[in-house]
Amino acid sequence: MNPAASTSPPRVPQPEIKPPSSEALGRVLRRAADESPELACYLLVAAATGARRSAVVALRWRNVAFDQGVLSIERGMVFGPDGLVEKDTKTHAVRRVALDAGTLAALDAHRAAMEARAEICGVSLVEDAFVFSNSPDGSEPWFPDSVSRSFKRLCVLEGLHDVRLHDLRHFVATQLLGAGVDVRTVAGRLGHRNAATTLNVYAHFLEQTDRAAADIIEQVIAGGREGGGR
Repeated sequence: MNPAASTSPPRVPQPEIKPPSSEALGRVLRRAADESPELACYLLVAAATGARRSAVVALRWRNVAFDQGVLSIERGMVFGPDGLVEKDTKTHAVRRVALDAGTLAALDAHRAAMEARAEICGVSLVEDAFVFSNSPDGSEPWFPDSVSRSFKRLCVLEGLHDVRLHDLRHFVATQLLGAGVDVRTVAGRLGHRNAATTLNVYAHFLEQTDRAAADIIEQVIAGGREGGGR
């Protein structure tokens, strides 16, 4: 019997997570709005939902329920050997993510701009048009790598040399966890299969949240002691 068969493989250390601050992200979004409103809308959707790059690129207008304020994340768009490939999400599941009023307004303005562009070009948006498309009729999605390069360029211009597009997911997770949103809700928003994945990835930030929880409990207990009788 091979003695190695009963051993456990070493744990792979989690890479250090360095999400941008809200102030730094705000600078990037403002620069994007000045240079490319379409890219600014994309980045806002990514930062508001925590969705993966492939999922945001694959969004179609039918996935945006303006009346309900909900975004349906159904597919992903990746670059394969023969070009763009549309496939299931990483977890092979469809999820619905609530959108804030600001992101909905940005998507509404983006939709109006895409319809105006199509009209100028003498076409209409196709029935299943992509939200982010360089085609006048919305029939072709953006290339995922092009989005990453555009975001990186904006970050470098703002002095953020180490920030990647994927860090917007980390931004969402750490901001929500820091604000006390429960782990299951954060996991669902990020599209993790279960909360254990979120716990493993963001353990360091959860420790900070736990410290804040301890301070809150201290205040509650102290208040009870001061107000209680004997």
